[in-house]
Amino acid sequence: MKLVGQVVKGEGLGFKTANIKTSQPFKLESGVYLAKAFYKNKEYKALAIMGVRKDIEVYLLDFEGDLYNQILEVEILEKMRDLVQYNSEEGLKQKIEEDIEEARRYFEDH
Repeated sequence: MKLVGQVVKGEGLGFKTANIKTSQPFKLESGVYLAKAFYKNKEYKALAIMGVRKDIEVYLLDFEGDLYNQILEVEILEKMRDLVQYNSEEGLKQKIEEDIEEARRYFEDH
């Protein structure tokens, strides 16, 4: 599945995610997904999170810069896991770090 949309302002936990607002309807179960993001003719390995907010959140691995108000294309590859509620912000941050490391291993192997 491919999505295209504008990066809008969001709230964060210290991880720079691009919150994508699409004009096209899409159906995607809530969860954390492996993805590819395309920005200015360059491909980035990414994680996509669906279900926290109504927009999809995308974390680009190894990207530095500001994507606010930019157009981003995202290709969803496969689901990594379901979303889980955490009792603390620290627990959530730790799980996000684990997701990032798992995604790096996946992309190294594929």
